[in-house]
Amino acid sequence: MRFRRHLAYPAAAAAAAIVIGTILAPAAGRNGRAGNDSVDSIAQGSVGSQANVPGLGSQANVPGLGSQANVPGGGHGLSVDGNHIVNERGQVIRLVGFNNSGAEYACEEGWGIFDTPNAHVSPAIVRAMQTWTGANAVRLPVNEQCWLGLPSIPRGYSGQNYRKAVERYISMLTSSGFAVILDLAGTAPGAEKSANQEEMPDSHSVAFWQSAATVFRGNSLVLFDLFNEPWPDNSSGDPAAWTCWRDGGCIQDSQNGPNRYRAVGMQQLVDAVRGTGAHNIVVAEGIQYAETVDQWLDYRPHDPDGNLISSVHVYSFNACSNLACYEGNMQRVTESVPLLIGEFGPDLTVPYSTELDNSCPAHDVGDTDFDSALLAWARDNGVSWTAWSWNSWGDCWSLIRDFSGRPTEPFGLTIRSALRSQRQSFRI
Repeated sequence: MRFRRHLAYPAAAAAAAIVIGTILAPAAGRNGRAGNDSVDSIAQGSVGSQANVPGLGSQANVPGLGSQANVPGGGHGLSVDGNHIVNERGQVIRLVGFNNSGAEYACEEGWGIFDTPNAHVSPAIVRAMQTWTGANAVRLPVNEQCWLGLPSIPRGYSGQNYRKAVERYISMLTSSGFAVILDLAGTAPGAEKSANQEEMPDSHSVAFWQSAATVFRGNSLVLFDLFNEPWPDNSSGDPAAWTCWRDGGCIQDSQNGPNRYRAVGMQQLVDAVRGTGAHNIVVAEGIQYAETVDQWLDYRPHDPDGNLISSVHVYSFNACSNLACYEGNMQRVTESVPLLIGEFGPDLTVPYSTELDNSCPAHDVGDTDFDSALLAWARDNGVSWTAWSWNSWGDCWSLIRDFSGRPTEPFGLTIRSALRSQRQSFRI
């Protein structure tokens, strides 16, 4: 979803004057070192002892993990075989489930790590997710600045504290039978704060994936969604935008400050992941806010492991939101590589507007057959999907009324029913 704020918590932390990476600004000499933790120390992998961590309360031990407190474990075996995702037994798997939003913005706003009750994730929340029979995947958007501990983020919700909390949450999910699609959603170049959605990755994104891939390389139930909703060159769809998407090097206007920055491409992020020795599946979303995959196959980055999949986001107000479109460019992608619908929303009865990103009341949801047509097409073509979003915001995007897992009507009921009806015989 285009970068939004769902709650009106005040942002804490003033912007720092330290810049990491290549920023094109009037002032010179701004290169510096990381804030709360150095990138070198972060990239060593897991982050040490499990003290009390903001976002996890007193949950010091994850059920089922015993003494393996520092190991983001519980899963192995997912890989790509042709245009399918397969488990360790070679059985074809579709990843189906939902997003759980919050870790991409709560830390930056300065009031927590997760957008859950008391900003904590408890085992009870994961158990509630398990009651949605058929769900085997959770897409988890995160924030590079919070993970890396950059100085623009409050220390209590960044660096080691943030990484521990995300690692523990992922451990709970993968130990409970879920694959996790780790999505890099919150980004900003230099010392700017990640309040708005950037067009492309920046140099912090490379450091993020070097670190995160090192942490999770032992658990192939964690997929790496390289960058959320790229829209290079102000959402252009021409060959130059696709070249920028793959190769980087293009100059983008920051959405979070006055600077311009040199974009990092998907190929560099794939290389950063593989350089750690991680063989996890990597996900590369299309351009124009992940709505467009018409030239994805022509410009896809090279993955020496062959564990690369495509991703598209589909909303009722998108240009591609009907069966004729699905059977065109999206269908062509599925013939070569696995396709993930990383986000999709409800049957909206209103067109897109900028206000919709900030306020979409539940009464805007109707019965337009958008979801039923998309879900049927995905089922018939072996396409994975994660609905937006397993959060209790009380708006049109909410799948749940509360974190006991009670579904909203009609959107939550539609998704829960689809999960049950599309339940697979094989486990991930």
